[in-house]
Amino acid sequence: MLSPSYQVAVLPEDSRAAVRNNAGGHVNHTIFWTLMKPNGGGAPTGAIADAIKGSFGDFDKFKAAFEDAGLKRFGSGWVWLSVKKGKMELASYPYQDTPILDGGFPILGNDVWEHAYYLKYQNKRVDYLKAWWNVVNWDEVNNRLKMARS
Repeated sequence: MLSPSYQVAVLPEDSRAAVRNNAGGHVNHTIFWTLMKPNGGGAPTGAIADAIKGSFGDFDKFKAAFEDAGLKRFGSGWVWLSVKKGKMELASYPYQDTPILDGGFPILGNDVWEHAYYLKYQNKRVDYLKAWWNVVNWDEVNNRLKMARS
């Protein structure tokens, strides 16, 4: 199978940005909505808790790094925890870019575009990122980790 980056590269140059933005937006948001649930949040459990501890030391350090990546994303974009070549990777992506284009499998992500939080948080992205932990669907994150490892 061809890598997603190569697949985009074979498109006519004048179509690449539109495909990347629209397909990326679809993929990112499709995953994003499954990563939240009412009465979610709390500390992670199961395999994702072990993976976070092994990669970041503990959940508080991971949350701080995740929020920092989201805050440093200038303008619109995403922050994603993904599995790439068997290792956990935390990265921020502009616009509708996705870890899939870099060979990663998205595990947990947050939309840091203002449209995700403006009505409630206005320009306070930091407050949005901190509140978002209250709705994380850790069951789905564990499911995505299992898929990434299989």
